[in-house]
Amino acid sequence: MLKLQKVLVVVDPEQEAQPALEKILTLARLADFELTLLACDYTEYLVEGYYFDAVDLVRLREEYLAERKVALEALAEPLRQQGLVVETRAVWGHPGYKAIVTTAMAAGADLVVRHTRQHSALSRLFLSNDDWQLVRCCPLPLLLVKEKTWQAVPVILAAVDPMHARHKPAGLDHRILQVALDLGVLTSGSVHAVHSFRQVALSGTYLRQAQEQHRQALDKLVAEFKLSPAQVHLIEEAPEYGLAQLEKSLHADMVVMGAISRSIVADVLIGSTTEKVIDYLSSDVLIVKEADFKSPLAEHWG
Repeated sequence: MLKLQKVLVVVDPEQEAQPALEKILTLARLADFELTLLACDYTEYLVEGYYFDAVDLVRLREEYLAERKVALEALAEPLRQQGLVVETRAVWGHPGYKAIVTTAMAAGADLVVRHTRQHSALSRLFLSNDDWQLVRCCPLPLLLVKEKTWQAVPVILAAVDPMHARHKPAGLDHRILQVALDLGVLTSGSVHAVHSFRQVALSGTYLRQAQEQHRQALDKLVAEFKLSPAQVHLIEEAPEYGLAQLEKSLHADMVVMGAISRSIVADVLIGSTTEKVIDYLSSDVLIVKEADFKSPLAEHWG
């Protein structure tokens, strides 16, 4: 189930628009949870040995973060006046994803929310973007927010893989569906399960048998949940393309999907379906992990 008691939102105090905060406030009107607003900052001018000695460096970083804290408080105060419980944290962090994850764990967060933009193929190849590292390392549900506004009655897609063609743990599909349904109840939205797969080149009987195997696996998975046939979709297409097609036809607002832990070498060589989907879709993407996921950053929080 989707637990929402403490939510950490990554914000950029220097930006006027705050898409991540705006989206989570929509949920805050429907559920009672605490917010932590996080500014994760770093500048090369305050790196040791660059311009300043160690003593000045500590003071200047403190002043730098104090300015960010003031900006965060300016965002938080109107929310407190609306009755929300809001904490603010400004931390020095490089690389940023490590600071975000360790802060979220220290704060006892149940969900991490961050604004994301479309990224270049080069960024994905060399894993240089904090978003990709968050997908890999964050053990908490991670909501990557786009600029698209949610509809009054949101449409939520649960992207499942019942054939486990990409080595997804069996229990993860159930978690994806349950989280999507929990969000559907919370937002009074509609939920659709989708399995999009790229079929290998087969002919005749073999092709029909493969299609039937995928259909049976999907039907078996969704049988445990209250979904009508109109809410279950089987698409013979690579997941990033299939989900994009369904997103467009259903005017989807969010996709709930899983991410598995793999080696960096594997991601460079074969790519990550999750990361491709993030860039192909205009909707928000909520990423959940298997129950026993072990983050590579676990040593940073003990």
